[in-house]
Amino acid sequence: MKFSLKTYWIVGLSVVFGTQLAAETVENPKFETASFLTTCTEFVPNVPLAIPMDAQCISQGRKMCELAAFNAPPESCLLEVINWMQNEVGSKWSLIPEDIRLDHSEPPTAEEMANSAMLASLSSMMPNCETVQIDGVSKQAVCDYSDALAGWHTLRILQRSASDINQ
Repeated sequence: MKFSLKTYWIVGLSVVFGTQLAAETVENPKFETASFLTTCTEFVPNVPLAIPMDAQCISQGRKMCELAAFNAPPESCLLEVINWMQNEVGSKWSLIPEDIRLDHSEPPTAEEMANSAMLASLSSMMPNCETVQIDGVSKQAVCDYSDALAGWHTLRILQRSASDINQ
């Protein structure tokens, strides 16, 4: 059975356009940033390198969101990560025993962390919102991220301390 060049063109075009039409009918699934962050951080064990491992979860969650949201504004994924950290701290801070909260009724901000002798070593992990500039991201979003990260890291450290005390 012989096929002409015209037949190959028709089959080729129908495959290309048929695939494109099929791809257009499938919705782009949204990356579940909050689910990724929750799952990732739950897998971080209580080991000496837990803080950098936690930081990798946050960083990877933002990057995965940006990859999935191909043409989204640069700030959108950062805001999703900020929202998740703030929700985590808001829902779990009161569960930390008061005697190990370092005299904080609320988690420290990045600035408070930098000024605290006990937390100063962690402040180097926080972006300085006065100097950091990210294309397409407002200064306010960078500052919110820095504060959310400071509070969330403090929460994680205190959660581990509380579990160590209970063991």
